[in-house]
Amino acid sequence: MTSTAHSKESIPARAETADAALRADIRRLGHQLGDTLIRQHGKALLDTVEEVRHLAQRLRQAGGPTGVTAELTDLLAGLDGDRAIHLVRAFTVYFHLANIAEQEHRIEDLNVGGSRAGNHFGQTVRSLLDSGVTAPEIGDLVNRSDFRPVFTAHPTEASRRSILNKLATIADLLKARGDARCTQIERDRIDRRIDEMIEAIWQTDEIRHERPDPFDEAKFVLYYLSQTVSEALPDLFDTIAATLGDIGEKMRLDHVPIRFGSWVGGDRDGNPNVSPDTTVAVLDLQRDRAIALLISEIKQLSDDASMSGRLYQVSEEMEQLVAQDTAEHSDVLTPARLLEPYRLHCAVIEKRLLATRDRGAEAYASPDQLMSELAAMDRSLRSHGGALIADGRLARVRRIVSAIGFHFASLDIREHSARHHEALAALFEPLGVAYGDMTPQQRLARLVEELDSRRPLAPPQGHNEHDNLTLFRTLRSIMDRDGDEVIDAYIVSMTRGVDDILAPVLLAREVGLVDLGQDVARLDFVPLFETIEDLESIGPTLRTLFRNTSYRHLLTLRGDEQEVMVGYSDPNK
Repeated sequence: MTSTAHSKESIPARAETADAALRADIRRLGHQLGDTLIRQHGKALLDTVEEVRHLAQRLRQAGGPTGVTAELTDLLAGLDGDRAIHLVRAFTVYFHLANIAEQEHRIEDLNVGGSRAGNHFGQTVRSLLDSGVTAPEIGDLVNRSDFRPVFTAHPTEASRRSILNKLATIADLLKARGDARCTQIERDRIDRRIDEMIEAIWQTDEIRHERPDPFDEAKFVLYYLSQTVSEALPDLFDTIAATLGDIGEKMRLDHVPIRFGSWVGGDRDGNPNVSPDTTVAVLDLQRDRAIALLISEIKQLSDDASMSGRLYQVSEEMEQLVAQDTAEHSDVLTPARLLEPYRLHCAVIEKRLLATRDRGAEAYASPDQLMSELAAMDRSLRSHGGALIADGRLARVRRIVSAIGFHFASLDIREHSARHHEALAALFEPLGVAYGDMTPQQRLARLVEELDSRRPLAPPQGHNEHDNLTLFRTLRSIMDRDGDEVIDAYIVSMTRGVDDILAPVLLAREVGLVDLGQDVARLDFVPLFETIEDLESIGPTLRTLFRNTSYRHLLTLRGDEQEVMVGYSDPNK
């Protein structure tokens, strides 16, 4: 982190070994940070930082406590409050910069097929083939896979988006600087821009002084999701599709092996800030961001889809779409678009996506409707010399739509088991049933009886009803409006017995999310076992649950799959 004039490297980074190039970038970033410290607080701060760094290096080299330990302890103990804060911040920013440099070099290593990277999916496919798995079996496995990373608002994630944006800018600058075509003049300009970003980071308060509310947390998650979906996911899908193509198989375009989930805005356990209204607001935010991303992708597709109707024909199906576009969407017609049928339809798609965002009259009823139109474009292109475009930009758009729909990520709802029993006690009280005084065994018997009887317990919309019942009404409203895919699972935390699982099922039945008489089951119910005692009883608990005829019917309607979650907060588990 010393301060020196920026090194003028005459040899591009790519001419060096990967490790040497990485070390050079980290060393240069450290010098630039050192310059920032001097400009902001004087050379004394940099001297303190360097002294601490050298002592820490000596301590590590010694492999254990030595006289260096006392020397370092004395130095740190002698710092006043402001200098200690500056010291901690200096190392924090340094490690941010080092991490960014390492990540950028790892990405570059992956892109050029370095020895430490390569196509891991391709390696896996080759290993499967070598072990006797056939190509059709591999293709079927990929096309049936359903991997769902779930984003949460992790309490230890402290980085503000302001910091992350600046670090992302530095990453882009490092990538440009490492380009073999980058001239010395360009590298100097890039270094000045990096100096600017480091100074801005130093002057930005990285600490949130108020705990973010669920809406802010959702925006934070969507920051990562948007980058993943627009940058990483299409390349991953392209790699999978190309690898399957090499073995004579195809990746489906109407199903992708990766979709996303989130707990942000749905995790109510112990968080009073997550109300039913919060859940609606977060899902609306996700919808807005998803549609904005799709509009961006459609604009890029339109840029590529400049095929002239005078030079190449389109399919009869596409002709019908264009005729419909001309008749119903005259406001997007231009002389140029009339000669470019695919661009014309992209303009109509963009218009309808905006209407979908605003819930207007021309909105798409579902992502499937959009996928159907994109599939029609695909068939037309393939039948008239445009297979490469169909397999390129258009396939990218179709896979993104398949991955995020109009909702971006399915929301999991989590609530403590006790809250469901409180809601049911409030429902049973007017009926003269002291549900709140029952033992777990008595509750189970009552729940089984009520599920078998299918009689309603609650009025259609009661006043002063329990918040948990209001939540289920809200979920029903959201799913009716935006589709069942917006909510993936209802998680029952601190599940101890079968009654804890059947209680939310009964509440869902009260609002119509479950109606076993009509073969309706629109939610998965997921027990979360957390105590060691409950974990040891999972087997008997699930066996009893599956023997219940009503719940077994629900499982059948949900595809005969039961998700179970295991708490991990206690390391002894």
